[in-house]
Amino acid sequence: MISSSPDVRKLTFKSNALGKDKRFNIYLPPGYSSGSDAYPVLYMIHGTGNNENQWMPDLGLDTAADKLIGENRIRPLIIVTPQIDSSYGLNSEEKGLYSDYLTQDLVSFVDKHFRTLPSREDRYIGGLSMGGFAALNNAFRHPELFSKVGGHSPALWMDYWADTGDLQAWLYPDEETRKARDPLSLAETADFEDLTVFLDSGKHDGYRFYEGSELLYNKLLEKGIQVEYHLWDGEHTKNYWSSHTEDYLMFFASP
Repeated sequence: MISSSPDVRKLTFKSNALGKDKRFNIYLPPGYSSGSDAYPVLYMIHGTGNNENQWMPDLGLDTAADKLIGENRIRPLIIVTPQIDSSYGLNSEEKGLYSDYLTQDLVSFVDKHFRTLPSREDRYIGGLSMGGFAALNNAFRHPELFSKVGGHSPALWMDYWADTGDLQAWLYPDEETRKARDPLSLAETADFEDLTVFLDSGKHDGYRFYEGSELLYNKLLEKGIQVEYHLWDGEHTKNYWSSHTEDYLMFFASP
């Protein structure tokens, strides 16, 4: 029986990579507390100016998961929404070792303390906007950890920076750094043949992230990667992402 409200817990743990405590929310599927089954894990990352609460409860990803599990449309799974601040999920001198925090500290903590299926085949990562960048970057560089990745309105900056001079100077200070960080560049250089990729963007995204998403989609097709791309009606807004939470979960956890 499905409970009336999703089982979402707010936790804090010590990240060795960052040298400080970090918060995350974790959704446990119906039956977790009373059973002994192990589950796949989906890591979903927030956008700039948000935190671990953006995906759940704010966008209702937990409610969508309860619904789809109850309808037997997806496999029961654990969902983790970590706090990554404004780091883009990168290791950087200025902000800290956020990639190591995600791929080493957090994954290890979750696998140790919860009943997970601790293999790449059962571990997925996704995110929106900045979080979409973080998900793609880390999945492309760590295909040994993740089998599926979702970039939802991912912040794939092209030549259009829209008053983001400070961000541009930090994220891509030179061409060498861009090649090492930009998912569009990693798509050409990184080795991740067994990764399955989902991309989507709103047709009216004010940051025009659909341009980068389409370019990445074509690069991945040329590389022979299993990828799908959706250009849906909508903007770079809460309403857009909340209306597609079920689409995202169906990609990650269809039976």
